[in-house]
Amino acid sequence: MAKELGKSEIMENLKLLSEWLHVKYPGEVFEVTVVGGAAMALNGFKEQTRDVDLLVPDVLPEPLKKGVAHISRARALSPEWLNTNAANIFKKQKKEKKLPRYFREISRTIVIGKNLKVRLMGRRGLIAMKLYAASPSFAKHTTDLKKLRPNKEEMEEAVRFVLNMDDHETRRQDLGTILKQIGFDADEILQQIDKPR
Repeated sequence: MAKELGKSEIMENLKLLSEWLHVKYPGEVFEVTVVGGAAMALNGFKEQTRDVDLLVPDVLPEPLKKGVAHISRARALSPEWLNTNAANIFKKQKKEKKLPRYFREISRTIVIGKNLKVRLMGRRGLIAMKLYAASPSFAKHTTDLKKLRPNKEEMEEAVRFVLNMDDHETRRQDLGTILKQIGFDADEILQQIDKPR
């Protein structure tokens, strides 16, 4: 099982990665966009996460891949402590459906070193991604949603995003259950979404 990573561990691992890249690939600069639990931890919304999910890039460049493997071995971390799994979820959909503009909103940028910049996805994107990942049987994302404390407008926006990606009846039923679990009137939000714009 992957080791839990708090804000300080995430930052320490990223600094080690930056230092390794500086030695092995001097002059090269990398920028990544962090989403999910790591973005929440770095923004103070939650204490720990198991990995650092990236939305950008959607494929790790070879130097980053090698650096991640090196830090993984040196620190006894999961081989995927930094990964593009979140990006891969949306890669296929991005070809068919455009991701909302607010997915590009950045809450802040952390300069780890001259060669590594880490951008953190903004709240609205995090809410939408967490709702997309949530299911009635997997409470982790629902708990994260509660910590983000979305208002009704943000939740409607997130539901619209999820249904744009997957509008099957099963998904709608799951959304209804999740919305109720986090204190929203599911019928009201779903009716609002279904109204012609």
